[in-house]
Amino acid sequence: MQRTPLVTIGIVALNRAWIIDKVLLSIQTQVYSHDSLFILFVDGESKDGTADLAKQKLSQSDFKGYEVIVQKCTIPEGRNICLERMQGELLLFWDSDVIMEPNAVSELVEALQTEKADLMTSAVRHVTVSSTDEVAGKLKEAINLEKRAPCVEIRTATMGHSLLSKRLASDVSFDTDLTTQEDIDFCLRAREKGFKILLNPNVTVLDVNTFKVPYSDIYVDMSIKDGLRGVRKKSRAQVYAYDFSSGKRTVVHFLSSYKRYLFYMLYIPTIAITVYGVFARSIFLIMVFPVYALLYIILQIRRRGLARGLKAFVLSILVGIPDAFWVMYYLIRSLSKNQKK
Repeated sequence: MQRTPLVTIGIVALNRAWIIDKVLLSIQTQVYSHDSLFILFVDGESKDGTADLAKQKLSQSDFKGYEVIVQKCTIPEGRNICLERMQGELLLFWDSDVIMEPNAVSELVEALQTEKADLMTSAVRHVTVSSTDEVAGKLKEAINLEKRAPCVEIRTATMGHSLLSKRLASDVSFDTDLTTQEDIDFCLRAREKGFKILLNPNVTVLDVNTFKVPYSDIYVDMSIKDGLRGVRKKSRAQVYAYDFSSGKRTVVHFLSSYKRYLFYMLYIPTIAITVYGVFARSIFLIMVFPVYALLYIILQIRRRGLARGLKAFVLSILVGIPDAFWVMYYLIRSLSKNQKK
């Protein structure tokens, strides 16, 4: 590696007491010089003692320094705090449920310097565990599967394991209207300004989840108000993250990757058929929407439990339908632009 610039590791957390000790341990085991690491921990007013645990662990660390900020905030607001309060030349966003291999920081810094990039991210493996004691074994398995490959330029990146240059961090911020898709939107605006985004496939990163902890599902846990907040921008970011210049193949890939949009769109005809059935006095037609909805509710309850499963259904109607319509609008618009070219 050319040199060891000061790196701020920015962590935005909410109710992560179940895993935060493993996350901080992963940072502590980094081979990158600890004298060149500053930890910026932003806690969104957790109710499970996450901030206190972080303070305890960080007070025993040997990093250049650390700061724990407790302030009610969304993810994009928390990330903006990191942009504003970072120290040094580089900022590494490290999600509060992410575990990285010991060489991760070194690999990302070296790749960013070598490739002269503004944002260097890594591939991530999603794992679900019954206990955080399983994390070390999962990480070892993932490291053994990694193969060396060159860095590649990409359109967008998820921020939870991405290294940013000071130049990028000073010029682009996160849109606080976006309670989801803020990463994609950030990258799209960065690319419009000419910043270079690359993926380093040689860094092992785990995104850890557990179904035993009720705080792991931000999409269901958010309020309906937050779900609807910036819905048009979220939809735009979701679509524009794809390059549709290759035509139908990319469209098929997009729709197969996000089948939920087709499901949400089908709410409209099923509701219409049910309403028509009421006037036509047809029990068969009346049952179309209830059956369609019931199948979704059963699936969500099996995945998330009763309370969260029912909330997921409500969100799928109140947030999912407008989201799906905006997605289709931007999809058609993107395809039309490509045809004109």
